[in-house]
Amino acid sequence: MKFHESRWHTPEKRLQIWVADMRFKNLFVITSLLVALCASNAYSIGDSIGKSADQLIDESNGIHSHDIYHPENPQEARTLWSLQHGTNFTMPDTVLENSIGTSTGFRTDTRTSTSPEEPLYSANSSESLQNQIAGATNASQTTLSQGVAALNAANAAGNWSFRLRDSKKNRVLALTLFQSYNAVFGTGRINDGGDTLEVMASGSVEGDKLYLEATSSGTIILYRLALTESGNTASGEYRAFSTGNETWKGLADGVRIPSGQPLSRIEKSPRE
Repeated sequence: MKFHESRWHTPEKRLQIWVADMRFKNLFVITSLLVALCASNAYSIGDSIGKSADQLIDESNGIHSHDIYHPENPQEARTLWSLQHGTNFTMPDTVLENSIGTSTGFRTDTRTSTSPEEPLYSANSSESLQNQIAGATNASQTTLSQGVAALNAANAAGNWSFRLRDSKKNRVLALTLFQSYNAVFGTGRINDGGDTLEVMASGSVEGDKLYLEATSSGTIILYRLALTESGNTASGEYRAFSTGNETWKGLADGVRIPSGQPLSRIEKSPRE
């Protein structure tokens, strides 16, 4: 029926139908081209993110550059890791050294310089490592020296009687000393021919040297002794400081009293 109707269309009518049909076909073709063009642009934009103008020009000419920061295989991944972390996977000793360095807090930078800034970074890392090693070595040596000194220190513990002699008086200082490593401390009393005063003492031992500071109560006086110990005897000098800014010095001699013997016999000092 439609065939017979179109058969009797006038030429003007058939021309209008043909134009409408061509418009539809052209619109379809143009729409398809626009969709394809948009897809191509979107791919180009997405693929060009993070690339320089030179890279985009090269790719438009068919030259594609490879981004090393996006490895495509295990070998490229190892290469990228080596550049970033200084690990040389071709040398097992280097890998082991870096692993040990990471676990101990000391790391050796084995990277090859790839930029002008790299040598400065490596030098700073090496200097920092050397400083850390030197600090640890010094600390170890100090600790070792202190330990050796404590082991070699004389034994100053016990009951001691010291005679302090100067140009005016003779004093007797009786002390019960205790020792912990090279630290010495204790209590006692001092007599200058008159009253007997309680004292507190502290000091140290360095080898055969005994250094004591005894402070009396009541009449406060500081007695500073520097002695050389030899077995159960010690000798040297002392210096005294009073609260009235008076100071004097003299000789000091001491003897360690055998265990069990009381110190009561030295409560009084012989008068001049």
